Amino acid sequence: MSSPPNTESPAALVNFIFRQLPDDVVDELKDALHGGPHEAVISVVGGSAVAAGQDTVTIGLVQNLAEDSSLPLPHGVGKGGYSIMVGDAIFEASAQAPEAGGVDAAANTFMALSDADFIIKFESSEANDASASSELSYIALNIDGWSPEGGPVVIELQQPDHQVQPDGHQPPDGNYAAVIATAEAHGADSLTVTQTNALTVENQFSFVTAIALVAV
Repeated sequence: MSSPPNTESPAALVNFIFRQLPDDVVDELKDALHGGPHEAVISVVGGSAVAAGQDTVTIGLVQNLAEDSSLPLPHGVGKGGYSIMVGDAIFEASAQAPEAGGVDAAANTFMALSDADFIIKFESSEANDASASSELSYIALNIDGWSPEGGPVVIELQQPDHQVQPDGHQPPDGNYAAVIATAEAHGADSLTVTQTNALTVENQFSFVTAIALVAV
């Protein structure tokens, strides 16, 4: 599978999605009638990280973007409105303590989409007693007035489509928590919402959580 484009251009992202689709799906789309009224789409991306111990670090980053477009679809599929969404989330946790076994760390990420026809996503996670990380990224496309016969087409990537990294700052000893969430939407009736929380308790734990919602 080819690497996704390192760009926020909707046209480039749509072309990447179409290159991953099976020929029968593209043929189905070519033969279908589409271009109906705009269909509202919603995407939510988020996650959390928690670490318990004398010295703890939790870091989170969430990004979510949505845009309406009326550009022609690639591969001769035709014209018609569509919405493109792209997002990332990465959460990390680590902990240290003077005594063996006195630490714990956990991290998770999640996403939820409504009315997307094609979804390409990557997810990975790693964890042990002292550290944990979770990452996801996705690109999604919804075509107004058309839906795949068997439901949304979901393709799993073997590598992330967008390399995102949390703040690389090395915190001092103690309990540290940092989190960022961004959301951007372009459309006539668009909506963005972000929420973040960060909490530390000295010599006990660190915690972060965040979500980013976009709708167009």
